[in-house]
Amino acid sequence: MLLCYIDESGDEQQLRTPSDPPVLALGGLVVDHERAKSLIWDFLQIKKRFNPTLAEPGVKLSDVIRFEVKGSDIRKDVRSGSRRRRRRAYGFLDDVLRLLESTSVTILAEVHVKGATPLSRWVYSDAVAAMAAQFEAQLRAAEVPGMMILDAHTKHKNVPSVHHVTTKRFKTGGDAFPHLLEAPLFGHSDSHVVLQIADILVSALQFPMACAAYSSSLIHNIHLNDEFSSLRARYGTRLQLLEHRYLDADGRRAGGVRVIDHLNRQPSLALFRDVPYNFTAL
Repeated sequence: MLLCYIDESGDEQQLRTPSDPPVLALGGLVVDHERAKSLIWDFLQIKKRFNPTLAEPGVKLSDVIRFEVKGSDIRKDVRSGSRRRRRRAYGFLDDVLRLLESTSVTILAEVHVKGATPLSRWVYSDAVAAMAAQFEAQLRAAEVPGMMILDAHTKHKNVPSVHHVTTKRFKTGGDAFPHLLEAPLFGHSDSHVVLQIADILVSALQFPMACAAYSSSLIHNIHLNDEFSSLRARYGTRLQLLEHRYLDADGRRAGGVRVIDHLNRQPSLALFRDVPYNFTAL
């Protein structure tokens, strides 16, 4: 069985002030259930290594599990004026990337770069459905079942976010996701460790890399920082190698990270590295 854990960073609100996030990123990691336990255990050791108080005598395993290294905090440390904080943040991300690589994790994402017009009110649920379709393709190729676990919010937000997937599973004409054992489920990061890793993937990597790659023209936005470009240069190629890519029904390459750039209409590849600017897209 394959397990897909999904988290988000940013929001779907229109750009109004310099403090508004310029992108909405939903990202996920897929891991074989037989490797999930070792992924979790090794990540707990990384948390202990960078937070020595967790390794002190008397600290319970439950405390180590509940202790969260938030991606947003790592992002703050990356752009910090403190060299020590930056070095610690990069060291942590180095270890997390090595862990994902050694565990054969694959990644997928739906990233919306905000432009002049508001995002669709259904952008979140549409993104979840698109990621479910990509996950289904991966399950079909591996001939295994799978489950999706999303970071939980409120019921008001949870239910609509999976409604498209649920209806497609039971629509007339056949199940669009036959390898999914159930509609996407919800978990809390203080009890589902892999959701903590997904948070780091999305909030500490994909979100700031997208800000650097696509939103540099928003010069007054507080989410832009030169260190985010360094982050992209340091990890872009390695993240790209973790993508799950496949050929769709029309023989076109699909999957992995999909960026919908509503600002300048640049390609998804720009998340990972510089590409020639597409003037014809404007």
